[in-house]
Amino acid sequence: MNWQDRQGMIADLNLRIELKRLADKAFERDDGPLMAILEVAINTLDERLADPEAYAREEAPRKRPVTLLCRNVRIKGKRTSVKLENEFWSALERMAGEAHCTIDDLCDAARRRYEASSLTSAIRVFVLNGNMAAQPSQPVPA
Repeated sequence: MNWQDRQGMIADLNLRIELKRLADKAFERDDGPLMAILEVAINTLDERLADPEAYAREEAPRKRPVTLLCRNVRIKGKRTSVKLENEFWSALERMAGEAHCTIDDLCDAARRRYEASSLTSAIRVFVLNGNMAAQPSQPVPA
């Protein structure tokens, strides 16, 4: 492993340390959506750091397929773009049909309900809670 490879690994280690600090602060604030995002980033770095020899290989790091779709929505009359997985867009379309409203209306409701979160996180939690409320409660297997 040469110096260039070590620099990449050191940069990843430093990034992981900073993300962990942010995750601890998010935990103190009880910010669940932010915690989830930070945990994904930390786990991704852990996967990379678990194989130090990968830094020395000539091959490019494997990229995960892009699963986020960007769409424009209007929140309080202003257009903004939101990146969500296709499953969330499908759930929003279904919820909008059932509620006889637009996706923009649902996104606006999500923004109002979860003001402390980012818009994307607010929409995800809004959809998750909407789907959980629609499901009959089932006992959790032990």
